[in-house]
Amino acid sequence: MDKLFLLSQISLFDELPMEDIKIIDELSEMKPVKKGTTILSPDKPMKALFLLKEGQVRLYRMNQNGKQFTVDILVDGNIFGETSTLSLTDDQIYAEAMTDSYLCLLSKADFEEFIEKNPKIALKFINILSTRLKEVYSLSEKIALGDVKNRILYLLLKLSEKTGRRKKEWQTIEMRITHQDIANMIGSTRETTSAVMSQLKKEGYIKKGLRLSVNIEKAKELIEEE
Repeated sequence: MDKLFLLSQISLFDELPMEDIKIIDELSEMKPVKKGTTILSPDKPMKALFLLKEGQVRLYRMNQNGKQFTVDILVDGNIFGETSTLSLTDDQIYAEAMTDSYLCLLSKADFEEFIEKNPKIALKFINILSTRLKEVYSLSEKIALGDVKNRILYLLLKLSEKTGRRKKEWQTIEMRITHQDIANMIGSTRETTSAVMSQLKKEGYIKKGLRLSVNIEKAKELIEEE
């Protein structure tokens, strides 16, 4: 696996010249992570940034009763973790590999030295944080105000916008996601989620092929009505 090539594919670095990407390549350590591995947790904090080169990572919280609530699902090219000057997660977040993945680890000291020399990267981090906050606020509002059907459809629409490919009215969700994952993200049970997913298929809002797909126009129309 060519770490330098994978670094160059991360959107955060798309404006950097290759010589700067080579510096990051030398500073960072790439390692494979097996599916199911807990990368970060409140019991295992790490002051570092993780660059997700390839794979899928779930960020979630856990309440006192052990119930999980998924905050986000990240795919190739995403970044998570924190340093003393930048936080893309927080100290109560768990990060778990949903698939076999490749991560590059950039230590706190190395990152902060690099960011001082590359203000453009600092601005891009601000943009990432702003986007994440907007997504969290938007999803939180739908979870608080919508019924389960509306919450699921809104979530699937956002996941398709984040990862999907559009073909006419249908847009795929290019990630592995189970009914339990969806339930965790919208604060419901797997049984209820499965029943509503079946209903959405019958009504033509979603369909299942090699990938789950969302009918964009129908989904937006229903969500706007709500």
